[in-house]
Parts: sequence; structure tokens; C-alpha cells
Amino acid sequence: MANMAAKVTAAYFDSEELKYDLTGDNQEVILAGFTMKNRPGSQRLVIHFDNNEKGVAIRAFEVAKFPEEKLDKMFKLVNDLNDKYRWIKFTVDEKDCTITAADDAVIQLDSCGPEVQQCCFQMLGIIDEAYPDIMKGIFS
Repeated sequence: MANMAAKVTAAYFDSEELKYDLTGDNQEVILAGFTMKNRPGSQRLVIHFDNNEKGVAIRAFEVAKFPEEKLDKMFKLVNDLNDKYRWIKFTVDEKDCTITAADDAVIQLDSCGPEVQQCCFQMLGIIDEAYPDIMKGIFS
């Protein structure tokens, strides 16, 4: 059975003319790419809806890639970013030396489309604002 929160959000994204793919065994995942001002290329968001349709996990993988020798510096950097910004959490993925951003939210079925869009845009805005600091940390 298809995830209703994902379907409602997808319909809202359609109305806002946002491009995405609806996927997953129960169509519970939306994949969408967005361009930003400071970060080159497109940032892909993975939007995963809970089975109970009351929560959503939004992830931005590979916000930035860094050399392995910068690992300790990146832990400090994401800690500083997490102190500076609300709403999302930055983490270091030690396996592939990348920075990830995460947001988890409680949603309501009757308003999840605008709620999820707001969370996505908020996340993208924070990533874009933090991106120069991330690049400075990688290249300094």
C-alpha cells in the first residue's frame, strides 16, 4: 500500500512544479534535487516518510567531500555548525569522508505537503549559508 503522506506531499510538489521521484517499496521516499547559490551543482534530498505517516526524515548526503586527513577538523566544524544553526543537524560520515545534513519532523497528513516543502527549503537554505564555512574548513 502506498504511503499516503508521501502521495500527499508528491501532489503538493506537483502543484508547486517541483521535480522529484517517488520511490521505495511502499512509495514512501521522495528524491529531489535542488540548486543553490553557494554550493555548486545540485543537492539531492532524500525524503523518507514513516510507515505511520506521522513523521519524515530528510537527508542531504554528500553536502561536501573532504580528504581523510581532515577528519578531525571536520568533526570540530560540524560541531560548530550545529551550535550555529537550528533546525538541521550536520554529521560527518567517516566511511566516505563526507558531510551529511539531517532533519526529522513530525507531520500531519492534512498539511504535510507544505510542511515538508518548508523543511526542505529551510534545510537547503542552511546548507547554502554554511557551505562557504565548510569549504573554508576543507581548504584551510
